[in-house]
Amino acid sequence: MAELIQHNCLGYTLSSTQGREYWAFGAHGEIRVPVSGNLLANNGDALLAAAVRGQGIIYQPQFIVAAALARGELVVLELDQPPVELGGIHVLHPSDRRPPAKVRVMIDYLVEAFAANRP
Repeated sequence: MAELIQHNCLGYTLSSTQGREYWAFGAHGEIRVPVSGNLLANNGDALLAAAVRGQGIIYQPQFIVAAALARGELVVLELDQPPVELGGIHVLHPSDRRPPAKVRVMIDYLVEAFAANRP
C-alpha cells in the first residue's frame, strides 16, 4: 500500500476516504495511506474517464468501475488491505403514505441494478 505514494492517485473531493491527501483502507477506514496526484474531482465518472485514459489510479466504488473492468479498460490492483465499505445507498420517502408507482419502480430498478454489480 505504501507504493501508492509513487503513483498519480486521482482524488475524489467529496469523500472522506478517497480524497486529496490520503486514501483509507480496512473495514472501518482505520488505515490511512498518503497519496498525491495531479487531478482532483467531485465526480466519479470524471475520475473514471481519466483512469481509463491512463492518467492515474482511482479508488472508486464497484458500481462506478464495474463496466470498465468488464471491458478490460481497467484492472484491479491487489492490495494488502480491504477497501472501505460504502455502507449502502438509501432511498427516503414520506412514511405516512406509499410511494407513487414511478418511485416504487425506480427503487426496484436500483435494487436490481446494484445487486447485479456486487462482487
